[in-house]
Amino acid sequence: MYLEYNLYNSSNILNAFAALCGMRADNNSLVLPKSCGEGYLHAFNFYSGLSIVVSDICMKEELEIKRNQYPASQYFILLFNDHNEKAYNDSNDKSAFDRFDLRKKIVRLSSSLIASQSVLPANFRIRSIIIIFNKQALLNFIDFDTADKFINLYFPIYLKKSFVSPMDATYRWLIQDIHREITDHPLPHLFIENRITLLLEKFLYNFMTREKHTGKKMQFKEEELSRLVKAENMLLTDFAKTPPTINMLAKACTMSPTKFKNDFKVLYGLPVYEYYQKNRMACARTLIQQGENSIKQVGMMVGYSNLGHFAAAFKNEYNMLPSEWLHANRIHHPDETEEVKQSVVS
Repeated sequence: MYLEYNLYNSSNILNAFAALCGMRADNNSLVLPKSCGEGYLHAFNFYSGLSIVVSDICMKEELEIKRNQYPASQYFILLFNDHNEKAYNDSNDKSAFDRFDLRKKIVRLSSSLIASQSVLPANFRIRSIIIIFNKQALLNFIDFDTADKFINLYFPIYLKKSFVSPMDATYRWLIQDIHREITDHPLPHLFIENRITLLLEKFLYNFMTREKHTGKKMQFKEEELSRLVKAENMLLTDFAKTPPTINMLAKACTMSPTKFKNDFKVLYGLPVYEYYQKNRMACARTLIQQGENSIKQVGMMVGYSNLGHFAAAFKNEYNMLPSEWLHANRIHHPDETEEVKQSVVS
């Protein structure tokens, strides 16, 4: 399958997808027909100037996607790609998994001034959020001088080769939040705009801070980046189990332990096990928010056999106990508050 589109706003992307499947989008939403695959796409255009596509799709056939160059005006395209691990495990095409690995957990910044092409393998489920914005939209969020630096000083460095950043715990939590609530939230547009603004704020902060303060910029070859992404995936695959050792992760990257630790910190911004713990607590918070398991069960799901240790670790990360976080977010599990408090005290 082949999809080609011109970038103006999210509705263009949605309509191009709908035409590919022989359908028409309904109220800026599209549910894929079984003949094409499964999943959904939603388009949002906000008064702030941000244009958004939220998608969760699995195509029956390999899909080649081409975005044409749009020289009339410069737009920035911020792409967040995440994946569903089960979809990969169900696929027998190991080579396709390896080819796609680098793209499955990334944040990518590119420009409408340059065309782009990508391939989505068949039977691979991918969750994406695309944020399209121009300078005028950017000025709704940051001051003129900062926007000018972003557009005229820092971004041109990456104009010929799009900027790629890893997907960390905060990105994942916000993206999971968006996909979980997109159809059920009573105020979807307000909710989505809030979360998208947080995503954009975090990205711009990381981008500008790194360019301004980081002495060692990320200058990894694509193969090195792919290895580090695979190691990060190994590290976060199952929090219920003991995490892999530095030596195991370094071996998977075909690096020395020292080089692996240094490169991992440059790419992800934290030492290996600090990053692991931050993601572990982010996973716990997401599980608690879903409300399908007790706090004790969530603790066990992220590797804690002692509820008091879990509660203390959660408080260390979020400055409140799991029960207090539940109360603050108006999510209630009967009879758990005292259980957690007593575990911490004891």
